[in-house]
Amino acid sequence: MNTPSHTCDVAIVGAGPAGMAAACVLAKNGRDVVVLDEQNGPGGQVYRGVDKIFDERPEDLQSLGKEYAAGHALTRRFRESGAWYRPGVSVWEIASEQEPELAIGLIEDGLARMLYPKHVILANGAMERPVPFEGWTLPGVMTVGAAQTLLKSSRLLPCEDVVLAGTGPLLYLYVRQLKNLGVKPQAILDTGSSLSLRARLLGLDALIACPQSVWQGMQWVWNAKSEMGLTKRVHALRAQGDDRLSSISYEARGRRHDLSTSLLLVHDGVIPNTWLSMSAGIRHRFDSAQSCWVPEIQGAGMTSRQCISMAGDVVGIGGAQVAVLQGERVGHEVDEYLKTQHPPRVSLEPFVLRRQRRLRRFLDHAFPPTAEFQLPEDDTIVCRCEEVTAGEIRQVAARGCMGPNQSKAFTRCGMGPCMGRKCALTVSQLMAQFHGVSLDKIGHYRIRPPIRPLTVGQLADMPCHSETSK
Repeated sequence: MNTPSHTCDVAIVGAGPAGMAAACVLAKNGRDVVVLDEQNGPGGQVYRGVDKIFDERPEDLQSLGKEYAAGHALTRRFRESGAWYRPGVSVWEIASEQEPELAIGLIEDGLARMLYPKHVILANGAMERPVPFEGWTLPGVMTVGAAQTLLKSSRLLPCEDVVLAGTGPLLYLYVRQLKNLGVKPQAILDTGSSLSLRARLLGLDALIACPQSVWQGMQWVWNAKSEMGLTKRVHALRAQGDDRLSSISYEARGRRHDLSTSLLLVHDGVIPNTWLSMSAGIRHRFDSAQSCWVPEIQGAGMTSRQCISMAGDVVGIGGAQVAVLQGERVGHEVDEYLKTQHPPRVSLEPFVLRRQRRLRRFLDHAFPPTAEFQLPEDDTIVCRCEEVTAGEIRQVAARGCMGPNQSKAFTRCGMGPCMGRKCALTVSQLMAQFHGVSLDKIGHYRIRPPIRPLTVGQLADMPCHSETSK
């Protein structure tokens, strides 16, 4: 397996909780497993840099929380599993069903290569939901997820005048981590709405299923309110400045407020990172509960392409514990499929996994995405790459444009370097609202490879399969 192009039993994309768990199961069963990861160490976003922190910054483990520290046991088990871990690798393509064999296009050490597995497991996790509002493109406005990545990888902490705004569990987890490290934000602005009756009932069910997790989350919110300056039911958020952020404004309790700040961290939940699965031709549907696109899954992780499975948050947001359990189930399912070449019988979910899903149902209803971020005002930029506003999207819809793919021809929205990752969901929602149809009917951008930057030279220098298999 030292040639530029090679075959293997299973290729797993992503070394987060789900990818590592699946790799451990398959390697234990004697499968030839390759794990492809863009990062330089296993852990994914949830456990990013956990091995390095254990070795070099053990004093930070308590501040980051025992949930994060638990990732070290998983990364250690993964490294000892026998699976071949390949860090620093970008996947730019999965061959379509029309191709004669399954293939994955990689960029490794600056070179384009092809990998020919018998089966693929996509475990490439989640991404933060786009948060378009007036001024969100200013330097000085970042996402909470990006700030947390800097904390884990380099121990970079925000300045004291930082303001946090948005909603979702990650927002409160990050607030708790800042508190543990001695940083008190200038303000915490929760843009969520009050809990509905259904959310409260689901909260009682979640409390029965996962009392420790629910109680911990409630403590995070209470501490943020009593000790960290939390303001709830915030709306009309604005970021202001000339060349960079200098202040923000917002409305709460019927009054307009202004704050001077050099750093605004925003968050509105996370959604599955489906660009690779969409480009591979896997069928997806719109999940109204999580308000995002998710793959259609049968069994534990089988997709509409039987040679490709999916596991973890890329299937639907569930968190690290769910990802590990689901990854293990998918690992067993793929192993059985490779033996029989028939879809395995569906096994019952473990009791602990069913309990975690009850918790997730509560979180989906307790922290829905913020309405004004989903359907921004006309002058708000929705496509950062091409600087297209929400008003321009509504205008092309009024002229008869019936979907996001057709809108590209009028606005170039979604054709920039990010390939629509920051605008796809917003554009579909704006057009669905204008035409009064469902998100499933309005559709999503058509995602085509390469989904990562690839030069003509890299493509030309890529060895053919026939050359490397001799």
